[in-house]
Amino acid sequence: MSTKYKFEKKAISAYRDKDFENAVYWYSRAISVSQEDAELYSERAVAYFHRNMLKESLDDMNKAQELEPKKPYRYSSRAYIKDAMGDTAGAIEDYKVAIELDPEDAVAHNNLGLLEEKLGHMAQAKAMFDLADALAKGEDGTGDPSDYRPKNIQKEIEEEKASKSVTEEALNVFRSKQGFREFISFIRNGFK
Repeated sequence: MSTKYKFEKKAISAYRDKDFENAVYWYSRAISVSQEDAELYSERAVAYFHRNMLKESLDDMNKAQELEPKKPYRYSSRAYIKDAMGDTAGAIEDYKVAIELDPEDAVAHNNLGLLEEKLGHMAQAKAMFDLADALAKGEDGTGDPSDYRPKNIQKEIEEEKASKSVTEEALNVFRSKQGFREFISFIRNGFK
């Protein structure tokens, strides 16, 4: 197993545990031995984003985009970060490049629509939303636009905001003494 892979594996594990500080550390170690790996910079950018270290997140996404200038995902992800930093105009430009590179990306169209709407450009926003819905349904016109799965950083951020799964909550009972005590008390009290 390569050193890069060992570090990346630890970074992924820390990220899954929502230990973003350690995820950044291990991604940084992986980058130190593989400085031309755009995916490592992109993943570290997301970990920085979760730590609210937006400048560092943007710097890493810029590096990922520089290493893979033809990958639309890099522009969409960077656009999301730029918007979070208040650079709506820069975010719009990045979504436009992402769409130019991948005209079928419904999420990029939708997010561009959201930014146009934010600026009060309602006609442009509606056009983007309509196109996003049509793309999400597919060429045959079937499907539900909400079934479309994002291909960029938005998915991860949205998942972070979602509530924890029942399984994760159940596991948390056994991860701390206090959680376990509360669980035992809950059972003793007739599940109340």
